[in-house]
Amino acid sequence: MSLDWAAVVKRYENGARLEPLLGVSTLSVTGVDEEKIYVKHRLWEASLSRRNLERAVELLENGKMTRVAADFIDQYRTFIEDERPSTAATILKDLGYLD
Repeated sequence: MSLDWAAVVKRYENGARLEPLLGVSTLSVTGVDEEKIYVKHRLWEASLSRRNLERAVELLENGKMTRVAADFIDQYRTFIEDERPSTAATILKDLGYLD
């Protein structure tokens, strides 16, 4: 089960409001293209790279990272990059990769 980017684009092509993780504010996906997912919080806007999300899913599939969203955040920061790890967890949970 690798990250199907075409399915990601289809899911977020018209934007989406995401259920927040515990202790994390609500996020909205404002767009997606071949390289990034664009998100907006009430205080900031950012993007997550496809490369990092694909790497995270690869590590999840290989059992190298936890599927528990709250614990995944620290692992994402350590193994992938310090690129909005809680936002990455929110996205991957919305996509069904995290519990």
